[in-house]
Amino acid sequence: MRRLLPGLLSVLLCASCMPVMEGEEIDLSGQEVRLTFLHTSDIHSRLIPYDFAPLKTDTDLGIVPEAGPFGGATRMGAVLKRERARAERLLHLDSGDCFQGAPIFNLFSGEAEFKFLSRMQLDAAVIGNHEFDAGLGNFVQKARDFASFPLMAANYAWDSPRDPGNKQALLNSVPYVIRNMKGLRVGIIGMANISSLNSLVEGGNSLQATPLEQNEVARAYVQMLRPVVDLLVVTSHLGLTEDQDLIRGYEAYYEYERAKPFLERAQEPWQILEWADPKLEGQPQAVVKVFIPGVSGLDVILGGHLHVVLNPPQQLSDPSGRKVVLAHSGAFAKYVGRLDLIVKVPTAQERGPDGAEVVSQTYRAFPLDGLWCDDAMRAYYKDNYWTTGQFINAPGVREALAKCQSLEDRETTDLMQSYLLGMDFRLQLTSIFSYAPRNLERRNSSSGGDSPLGNITADSMRKRRAVEAEMALTNSLGIRDNLYAGAVSQESMFNVFPFENTINIMNLSGTEIQEMLDFVTERSAERGCVSQAQISGARFTMDCAQVQLNDLRTACVQGKAATDCPQTGREGHAPWQCLEDVDGSRCYAHPAIDISINGNPINPNGMYRVAVNDYIAKGGSGFNVLKRNTTRQETGISLRDSLIGYMQGFCTCDDINAGRTTSTAGEHCGALRDGRWVVDEQLRNVCRQAQEFQDALARKVGECTCQDLLKSSANAAERCQVQGLTPEIIQATCNMPQGPYAGRCYCREVISGAQECGSVTGQLKSFCENPVKMPIANASEDGRIGRKVK
Repeated sequence: MRRLLPGLLSVLLCASCMPVMEGEEIDLSGQEVRLTFLHTSDIHSRLIPYDFAPLKTDTDLGIVPEAGPFGGATRMGAVLKRERARAERLLHLDSGDCFQGAPIFNLFSGEAEFKFLSRMQLDAAVIGNHEFDAGLGNFVQKARDFASFPLMAANYAWDSPRDPGNKQALLNSVPYVIRNMKGLRVGIIGMANISSLNSLVEGGNSLQATPLEQNEVARAYVQMLRPVVDLLVVTSHLGLTEDQDLIRGYEAYYEYERAKPFLERAQEPWQILEWADPKLEGQPQAVVKVFIPGVSGLDVILGGHLHVVLNPPQQLSDPSGRKVVLAHSGAFAKYVGRLDLIVKVPTAQERGPDGAEVVSQTYRAFPLDGLWCDDAMRAYYKDNYWTTGQFINAPGVREALAKCQSLEDRETTDLMQSYLLGMDFRLQLTSIFSYAPRNLERRNSSSGGDSPLGNITADSMRKRRAVEAEMALTNSLGIRDNLYAGAVSQESMFNVFPFENTINIMNLSGTEIQEMLDFVTERSAERGCVSQAQISGARFTMDCAQVQLNDLRTACVQGKAATDCPQTGREGHAPWQCLEDVDGSRCYAHPAIDISINGNPINPNGMYRVAVNDYIAKGGSGFNVLKRNTTRQETGISLRDSLIGYMQGFCTCDDINAGRTTSTAGEHCGALRDGRWVVDEQLRNVCRQAQEFQDALARKVGECTCQDLLKSSANAAERCQVQGLTPEIIQATCNMPQGPYAGRCYCREVISGAQECGSVTGQLKSFCENPVKMPIANASEDGRIGRKVK
């Protein structure tokens, strides 16, 4: 069943007060007026500009790869203020998940995010699932103390504040708000997330909330608000598919007794599609598949949760034929969306039940890179072909970047100052401990199985001192970002692991491991057979084709040893079993196959020491097999620290250039290929170039080194005690290569103090001056997770 469905109408009446209108009363009857929405979503604490490798979807939306770093509150604040000044009627709405995803949240638990959005005069926000990452009590306290805007969740029925131990979320959130925009009355309904909150079930949970079926919630509020508003807007953190379901309707399973009132009502009834067990048809406890109709009467949905940009927005038709605008505006503070509507307000004689009409709409996503203020320079980039590093050196580009930086919002700069100082002091975000010669991807780039970053994450968990497990497993979605080419800093590790997850040790039987990997395969099959877990010390194949066969629920008879299950085309699949199920026996085969641990086939009766993260150990992401197990031991070792420590033991370029096969810590150099550890030619070339750069820095020009001259060539002849020393002679003598890539520029530019490198720390300079001593963050896919799709 998709949602619990309590007595909906009574819940809404308890949770809502009658509409209250604020604003200026102007008679707009018969007029066409413009209404502007500024839309932000899934900021995920990215209040400080950060580096990442833009995808093609980002560049198509206007982000300039060489105009990093990206995002940040000061740019977002400047764009929000600029666009607010350009609009007569404007609402700024946020679609949730402003918490979690950067170190500022790890230290300040959401205070900075709510303060920033309050300073930006945010009109309303829906509550995202990550707003609860530090607990319900933290969310309520931060909302109460730092949010000057309403936080909405129409589809949560909060527990009573009078209940013992209640965190009073009901008193710090609302289901909807109404705004009077110079005579145009706008109702805004907040639809919070349910799909990602596994603990949000039938009440009595840590969130002290009961979820309500989304379409019926929206339908009830439309009926209540339509008579008093001109437009109805949903601000949603449901997800793109759920946003579409809100208008088009969708299929779901319910107990017949709970669905019956909605099946029998006169208006917009649910439809029975089938009975799960025809023998129980009409029985109260029977499960029935129903179609829940879409909602009529909405005008706009501003959505979030899936981090996508819909440009242009989708236009959906509700059951009455009315057009509904659906917009999503991305994530991680990369964009601010602006949606402009032309709204025709009916006269008193024309006014029907649907209020005003959206005549037309335009949408734009403003990219928040270093050129956020210069559309002409962005067009210049788009209209020409550029090789890497060419655009930044084009005429006028550096000046444009400097101009945009000077226009960033100073009020926000002042707000962020104390938080920046706190992070620098307590987290040492600029400290460097490794070097990545290429991007280490968190997702598999070819087969959909294991990923480079996932492999070394799981390896670090399994091999960690005091853990030393036979196998490790962590959920793929717990790894939130790639490690990008360049110097690997503490800050980049917080982007990879923003959650404070720790390593847990569990003793699992072979049967439990089989069930766990079956679940991983089933979950992965729902997502294109892309692995939803990363492992170490084990190998297996996801048989996603078998998941589809199991879903057919082919009937079988107990006692026939599954001989009545389909027998053709079974090569490579696990053998059939005939399992008892709620509606009879069905054919089933394990979808996780070819499982081995430490090179040996899994023993169903054996016992294995397994390292997992604490989130899935407690049943997060649906790992119920781990939740049932009672052997969990908390180590207190964070995944972030585990991977940092592991990479610090990797081989350096000194090791590779010297032909060593292992590091001083005993880790193999290179990557495992077909059972052998191989240092590929690309990595050898990177290390040769690092040595050449270091050698070039040490060359002598009189009394100076080339490193000294790279820092400053002014008065070089006098300082180096060489007569007639010219820049041309310096260049010919030093012949300085560009050196390793440092993340935003090359080491040659770091040492020379080039503008595009931004603020250069002492540690970064030290790395560039001696790059061959830094451990190399090297990883690859090695086929430990295979997949079968036919």
